[in-house]
Amino acid sequence: MSSTDKPAERSGAAGATAPPPLDQAFIENNQLIERYLEGKLPYKGGRDLEAWCRAHPEYLQKLRFAERTVAALKLLEASDKPADLAEPRTPWWAKPQTPIAAGLVTVAAIVGCLLLSGKVTVLTGRLEDASVKLRQGTLAPPGSMQSLRIEPDRSATAGTARLTVDRNVPQLIDLSIDMSWSTEKRFRVTVDKRDQARVLVLGDQAKDSNGNLRMTFNTSALAAGPYDIRIQALPLLGEPVDSGWMVLDVH
Repeated sequence: MSSTDKPAERSGAAGATAPPPLDQAFIENNQLIERYLEGKLPYKGGRDLEAWCRAHPEYLQKLRFAERTVAALKLLEASDKPADLAEPRTPWWAKPQTPIAAGLVTVAAIVGCLLLSGKVTVLTGRLEDASVKLRQGTLAPPGSMQSLRIEPDRSATAGTARLTVDRNVPQLIDLSIDMSWSTEKRFRVTVDKRDQARVLVLGDQAKDSNGNLRMTFNTSALAAGPYDIRIQALPLLGEPVDSGWMVLDVH
């Protein structure tokens, strides 16, 4: 085979894959007019046939479409059936807007899935962190122990008796509250987080031999902020009596 025959073979192969041209012979061999009138042509095939007939009006004149249409209308009038000349409705799936709408819905669904996946990842991370905290607990083991002694204010407005601790440096605080000046033996200690809620109530606490009330706590167990501590004497008869106040500052 000569080199001059190769381009011809390529062009022949390309022509074999190309769609057949729309001409009179193709229209008649495939009965495109009849299928169009019966509504059996696909959307694109119908539009292509309309474009070809618009470019070749003599073909419809040859088929005497005008005379046949008038005769068909007369037959419809004779049968008392109304002539519906409206263009047939295109099915929703054949309209050009359908692929566009489907694409927009697909994009919206993908974006929604990505957002939902991101939220699930965040919530999963938070759940894992909470599980770790639950297993480990909120308290950190104290690295040391410190003994402190303080004399509380005898007035609620004094604000001079203050104790400061650092929750980021876990310590076990052994606190001695000097109540040696009081003749009462038993007391109640109430701890409130300022402007929030009650944290702790130690009821019926007895003084030691030095006249001190003793309480021990882990600094990592307290959230940062000020705590108001109130001490009430518990006489054998009668109501509790306010006897001392102090402030615990946690940083």
